[in-house]
Amino acid sequence: MNRLDRPVFTSETIKAMEDMSFFAHSLIFDDLVIVAQRETNCFVLKTNDGLIVIDAIWPNKKVFDAIIEAIIDVGWNPDTIKTLVLTHGHVDHTGCGKWFVEQYHVETYLSKTDDIYWQEHPTKPDRPETWKDYSIDHYLQDGDTIKLGDKTIYVYSTPGHTPGCLSYIIPVKENGEVLMASLWGGATPPWTKAGVEQYLKSLDYFVSVAIQKKVDVVLSNHTAIDNGLERIAYSRERLAYMPNVYVIGTDGFQKYCQVFRTMSYEILERL
Repeated sequence: MNRLDRPVFTSETIKAMEDMSFFAHSLIFDDLVIVAQRETNCFVLKTNDGLIVIDAIWPNKKVFDAIIEAIIDVGWNPDTIKTLVLTHGHVDHTGCGKWFVEQYHVETYLSKTDDIYWQEHPTKPDRPETWKDYSIDHYLQDGDTIKLGDKTIYVYSTPGHTPGCLSYIIPVKENGEVLMASLWGGATPPWTKAGVEQYLKSLDYFVSVAIQKKVDVVLSNHTAIDNGLERIAYSRERLAYMPNVYVIGTDGFQKYCQVFRTMSYEILERL
């Protein structure tokens, strides 16, 4: 059977990043919830000392409400949200963070480079409602860790998608067994030769550290990359004997990363 070796992105894909008419969520590991609108995901990680939100989709109150509703639906307490971790400074990831800051007084994490980038290079310069609207408490660098309770998130600098893009390796549990999950911060390559070359360099670096960490779980912050909505729908209905589709093994992780190389090579051919 012939299958695509890269996701299909169209103008409709971009438009769908602002579609707030639909949200989906699922408890995909014992301690990890995924929440998505049509094209963008965020994750909520449970620790024994509170919750960590990773990325915040779009700056819209409907997003914030959807994340809170998902937390309640899986039986967790949103009053224990303590931390907001961002992958990069694009508006579809900094998202609804201001409501987390205002309501739960979360500690916020991002690279300094992308905190500046977020302010000086707004994704929608003609729309003030999407501009930078909350502060970053902690600047992250390559090799840092984010700790809360019994969880440690490992931080890697992976510039390319944005100048200060970050990627993470996150321990998660499946039936009590600890697995290592990867979250590549910048889904798509940039559109300059130098940018793509940096993106590929960052990807090679992240793959190397992920292999050392024995990553066998893949998370994506955009649904187009990994059939995200279908994976969420499957996970919601998965029976006890069925496999977890987010667990793809170390070989699967490397094949997943080849998707980003394929997209990069195609862009280089056009430049």
